[in-house]
Amino acid sequence: MKLKKSVFYKIIISSLFLIFLFYFVKPNQILQALGQANLFWVLLALLLLPMNLSLQFLRWKSLVIIGNKNVPNSEILKSIFYSFSYSIFTPARLGEIGRAFHISNSKKGDLIALAFYEKIFAFCSLLLFVLLSLVFFKSRLYLFGLFILALIIVELKKIVKLIPYFRKHEQIIQKVNTLKISLVSVTLVFVYIFQFYLILNAFKNVPFFHSIFMISLVIFFNSLPITLSGLGIRELLSVCFFKVLEVSPGSAASAAFLTFCINILIPTFIGFVLHLIPKKN
Repeated sequence: MKLKKSVFYKIIISSLFLIFLFYFVKPNQILQALGQANLFWVLLALLLLPMNLSLQFLRWKSLVIIGNKNVPNSEILKSIFYSFSYSIFTPARLGEIGRAFHISNSKKGDLIALAFYEKIFAFCSLLLFVLLSLVFFKSRLYLFGLFILALIIVELKKIVKLIPYFRKHEQIIQKVNTLKISLVSVTLVFVYIFQFYLILNAFKNVPFFHSIFMISLVIFFNSLPITLSGLGIRELLSVCFFKVLEVSPGSAASAAFLTFCINILIPTFIGFVLHLIPKKN
């Protein structure tokens, strides 16, 4: 019942953000911008989707094989697509935890804990780009934040032991290769940011480093559990932040929507198709 209420509230909030978005950007402006987009840049971003998915596969596999080294690669990859079909309906994409239920011959409790642990690294990697951007474009005082974040990542295994839920799965958490999962997570965030940058260029040529800063902020605030899969807030944030780059509201909202379509909707569609395929007993 509480989950249904939470989803209901998120739908209401998402609708309000969409209404607020369309107050600033008319739907015809978005459609006009999409019609004038340079498809070459969009295609380049689309071609990076396999790399994006490969990095997600590599990160999840490094966690799955801790409990069972014999899990087939195909099963690991399918679990990722399944999780997309769950996460699109959940705030902060928490539905990605559902990938744990599609790995056979493994302890589900441990896999769920590892999936949550993976989400922590994903968030820390995104925060790393935000702080780096703030160091370069705002103040070197944010170097202190970078130091604290690095310390948290290095000592994360000890920190999560303070949380009762993770304490139950301490044994498997201690086997996680922190360096490997950190490098993969940082690379994955960069690929996503670069895809967003390419799509922005489909509408207007924008400077690389300033774009990285703005895109990092958009993705960071979009990751907060406010709406369903960031619906509405992602586009509204893009309109606000990319205004600094002199990107028109219609183009900014369109760029955010196209990035969502490539990185979220396409894998989600594959996940829904997999649900329709009969499973062998």
